[in-house]
Amino acid sequence: MTHTTKALAGVATALAACAHAGGLDRSGQGLDALFEKGGYVSVDTYRSSPSVQGTDALGQATGQVAKDYGQWGFAFKQDLTPQTSALLMLTRPFGLDISYDTDGSRLFGGTQARVRTQELTGALRYRWDEHWAVHGGLRMQRSEGNVAFGGLAFGALNGYRVDFKPSSEPGYLLGMSYERPDMGLRITGTYYSAIKHQVRTAENVLPAAMTTTSSTSPQSFNLDVQTGITPSTLLFGQIRWTNWAQFKLSPQAFAAATGGGNLTDLEDSTTYTLGLGQKLSSQWSAFAAVAYDPKSDKTPLSPLRPSSGRLGYTLGLSYQTTQFKVTPWLSYQRLGSTDISSTQTPMAHFSGGSATAFGVKLGYRF
Repeated sequence: MTHTTKALAGVATALAACAHAGGLDRSGQGLDALFEKGGYVSVDTYRSSPSVQGTDALGQATGQVAKDYGQWGFAFKQDLTPQTSALLMLTRPFGLDISYDTDGSRLFGGTQARVRTQELTGALRYRWDEHWAVHGGLRMQRSEGNVAFGGLAFGALNGYRVDFKPSSEPGYLLGMSYERPDMGLRITGTYYSAIKHQVRTAENVLPAAMTTTSSTSPQSFNLDVQTGITPSTLLFGQIRWTNWAQFKLSPQAFAAATGGGNLTDLEDSTTYTLGLGQKLSSQWSAFAAVAYDPKSDKTPLSPLRPSSGRLGYTLGLSYQTTQFKVTPWLSYQRLGSTDISSTQTPMAHFSGGSATAFGVKLGYRF
């Protein structure tokens, strides 16, 4: 199995799972740079443009509620010994951008949510023979965001806003891999710990007070598999599980007004990805992948979750020389329909939306 084709698997799996994956996932938390040969540095970026629109119970259009967003990442990998490698990586693993136009639905106009995270990861990989290796490391995660309720659907909470100040807390990752270079086979499992934040919180109903809200960034597990099926063709896939049910936000005034209510209503998510990489020439390769997130069993969902389930298609090319690698890609996501509400009674319907994303990854081997 050629190195060019093998290198496609980690890139394609991560990209196929990135846009609008389960919960607030935006990166898939991939570690493909850790498996590159020799010294390696990469930068990547993409922009996603979703289209998510609905109609409320009064017959009014919500307008476009999911906003465009950009992503970026950086990775640096260096071999320390013939058996040991180190990785330093900066990513933005989770995020949310939802905003209902005040000129649209009277039930939800003015509702919005914004979540941002950044994560610095340092990891080591140790190979004790040709086949088996372990990896692990530390993560420092910074998160912040805000939520606002607008519209008649929220009753007394109409106009409520909460700002979550930046919070930085540590976590860890642990994993193991098995390789058969003669087959192009690699199986990798990686566990990412939950990260608990104590977030300084400002609610507009408590203008003179700053409180503290507990928040837990979810634990997750990635299982990545790749294998050669011909000397120039690679089959790859990933199963990613994320424990979103543990992500809860109950600011003090909001909890008091709702009897302990929670701003989020996420369930655990599992994302499945399957794809093929094909070598086209000594320098060119291509890949295609399909990613699937099952539809939620819960209905109606929160106004901050105007879609349910996803089927994504990703196509990409890779041009590689001895030192440089350029990987542009394009993704189209079909987003599932759902009903939303601030209570248990559906108050708006969102038919299937979509999202397109375009990105590029630049790699340099030294």
